[in-house]
Amino acid sequence: MPDWIIRLGLLILLAAPATGAVGDVVVLDPDQPRINPTEAVEFLAEGQQVLSLERVLADDLAGAWGPVSGEINFGYREDFIWYRFRVANPGPDEARHYLEISYPLLDDVEFLQVHDGKLLFDALTGDALPHAARPLAYRTFVFPFEVPAGEEHKLLLRVGTSGSHQVPLTIWQAEAFAVSNSRDMMIRGILYGMLAIMGLFTLLLFVAIRERSLLFISGVQFVLLVAMSSLHGTFFQYVIPTRPWLHELLILVTVPLSTFFFAAFSIEFLRAKARAPGVFRVLVACAMVSLLAAIGGLFLPYALSTRLSVSIVALGCLVILISGLVLAWRGERDAKLFVIAWFALLGGTVGHILSLSGALPTALNMGFAMETGAVLASLVLSFALGDRFHKEQRERIELLRAREEAERAVLESARRHHVTGLPNRVALEEALHQLLDESAEAAPRLALVVLHLQEFKDINNTLGHEQADVVLAGLAERLNRQVLSLPDHLPLQHANGGVCGLAHVEGVTFACLFQQTHAATLTGLMQVLIRNLQQPIEYRELRLTVSALAGCALYPDDSQDVPTLLRHAFIAFGKAAGQPDNIALYVEEGSEFTERRLRLVTDLSEAIRRDQLELYFQPQIRIDNGSLYGFEALLRWQHPEFGWVRPDEAVALAEKTGLIQVLTEWVFTQVLVFLQRMEDAGHLVSCSINVSSLNLREPQLVARFRQMLARSGVAPHRVVLELTETAAMADPETSLAVLQALNDAGMRLAIDDFGTGHSSLAYIRRLPVHEIKIDRSFVMEMDRSPEDVTIVETTVKMCHNLGYMVVAEGVESEASMKLLADMGCDVAQGYGILRPAPLDAVMDWLARRS
Repeated sequence: MPDWIIRLGLLILLAAPATGAVGDVVVLDPDQPRINPTEAVEFLAEGQQVLSLERVLADDLAGAWGPVSGEINFGYREDFIWYRFRVANPGPDEARHYLEISYPLLDDVEFLQVHDGKLLFDALTGDALPHAARPLAYRTFVFPFEVPAGEEHKLLLRVGTSGSHQVPLTIWQAEAFAVSNSRDMMIRGILYGMLAIMGLFTLLLFVAIRERSLLFISGVQFVLLVAMSSLHGTFFQYVIPTRPWLHELLILVTVPLSTFFFAAFSIEFLRAKARAPGVFRVLVACAMVSLLAAIGGLFLPYALSTRLSVSIVALGCLVILISGLVLAWRGERDAKLFVIAWFALLGGTVGHILSLSGALPTALNMGFAMETGAVLASLVLSFALGDRFHKEQRERIELLRAREEAERAVLESARRHHVTGLPNRVALEEALHQLLDESAEAAPRLALVVLHLQEFKDINNTLGHEQADVVLAGLAERLNRQVLSLPDHLPLQHANGGVCGLAHVEGVTFACLFQQTHAATLTGLMQVLIRNLQQPIEYRELRLTVSALAGCALYPDDSQDVPTLLRHAFIAFGKAAGQPDNIALYVEEGSEFTERRLRLVTDLSEAIRRDQLELYFQPQIRIDNGSLYGFEALLRWQHPEFGWVRPDEAVALAEKTGLIQVLTEWVFTQVLVFLQRMEDAGHLVSCSINVSSLNLREPQLVARFRQMLARSGVAPHRVVLELTETAAMADPETSLAVLQALNDAGMRLAIDDFGTGHSSLAYIRRLPVHEIKIDRSFVMEMDRSPEDVTIVETTVKMCHNLGYMVVAEGVESEASMKLLADMGCDVAQGYGILRPAPLDAVMDWLARRS
């Protein structure tokens, strides 16, 4: 017969209830692998007097013995109890059996085998003694005994414990017990392993994402693992067999500690504080009492501590269950899963207790009910946590998506002209960069045409700004259609999904792109565009006409980069005013700009060395109370031949010639002198300095600034370093490190010309920035442009939500100032307050204000 069939039959026999008791004698039937001898057991309570074996066997105590009713469970009692029953072997062979007490938490257990008044075997053990004192090394108390053929022996037990006095008895055949114990340990090992893996995984997950509910559920899993393995004797047998005192402490501490972790987990997982403050307070009280009971297990007597722990655990389980039911009744999904998990754990615990007490049939095999319930509860709670994290992650993704949409809307509004809706200069530059970057290897040939409307100021003065904007929008729409109809045009992608061929660069200046062709072809294209603009436009029974200038620059013939291409195109249309047809192509030979540039490059270094540059200062005031906030330092250079040189041109020359480091250091020194003079005059204000992207690549920049500040005695926070979004994006990682070092040195940082660069808030938020300066192009026409009002208001709100102070540049009217005040903008700067002025003029202005 196959071996697996024999094993299956043996397991079925092991699961079936068996009793070999006949009257008060247990018959050792070789066909029964296990026998329940309880019906044949009698008991005798010692009371206060210790009874010897001789006294117990004496005939005069025969009347003191009483039968056991049901499973042996006397609850909590302090005295020892004797148990006896007889076993008979009617068979022809010697019977070798084991007597098992399956409840492993008994302090003192003595087993005696007697025949004809003679003691044949005596074993003294208990969980108060080292595990080695047990006759057989099992998690429960197992005593071997042998009964020769045809004989009848008497088996006695003397049991005392400070805990629950339970003595569930089973008589096993030796081989059957080995099979049952092997299966028992295998199943317990699987269940304990699952709990350990789940606890470790949850703990690692907590370390990764710092969610406190994960820490508490990990504590629940580990404490339950130790508590259950201790209650069932496994921990004592395999981990601490020589330390029975530690085994006792573990039971006293881990049982209430499991309730503490469950209560703490319930508070976090159910979000009781926010959802139900009353439930939260009850759970906190439950957790605190359970923790005190766990601490008390270290000091209180065993009997008192076990009674206290059982009471607190029972009450705590009820409190936690009711808390979950209350929130589940309110419709909370995670509370419903919590209640399911709690019922699984309670069901396993109750099943185990009922099994020990004999209230359930042995065939139901509830020996693993507690472990199974704990594993099921952990699985359900892990699923519930995963479900909640998934939901929260989904909500975070939706929030991020909404934020990205809002950011995209703001950035898009910064790429469109508010009057015509066409792509603005920023969008044009982006399109040019994209074309050149994507086709760098193919060496694309492009023509940039700039169109400027003449005499439109007359329309503006006649009709007013609002009506003139309508006319301008009509002209732009007509011109855009014309560009799209021309051959070789390069479209500009519009944010709304449409395609535009025209960009609104500034004021009444437009630009478009063509694939580069012959000069004659380009001249013809520009003539077509000018004729289109010169056609009368009907508006309110008026026939309005404008004239236009057109200039063209070529890539790569005239320019090798986007800024130069734009500059050359503007130079060309500036020359177009002197041409009969109002059209001009950029020509480098003989250009005054080229000669001028060479002279400026030569003279800039000398101007810095001889201190021929000058700083002008423009004040910044707080909008809410009109008080002085600070100044911005602006570079001025009056060349002896060319007159005033634009600051952006001077800075561009310094960047290209390697003079930017020296120039920035000169400006920094002059600003420190200015701040010292302001402080002497009683004005503790800040001053802003523009820095270049090339400055951020200087390895000694931070050290030099620190030294200069230290020598001057000016507080670092009074210096504000301004950089544009484009400068910050030139080398993001290097810029971030340098800006962080400048911030650590105490200097404040600001993003200048916000809304006109190429970066996104996702990158700017990484920078240690304190201020955001809204570009003047959005502020100057606020009082007559609702679109600009929307852009500025949205930017202010967004920057405030991100924790930035907002400075509005280009404030030129009281109306704009009032609008900014209504928006809650922090600081204003512009011609409406004071034009940039030298130091002495600034001091006079301050004196007049005071």
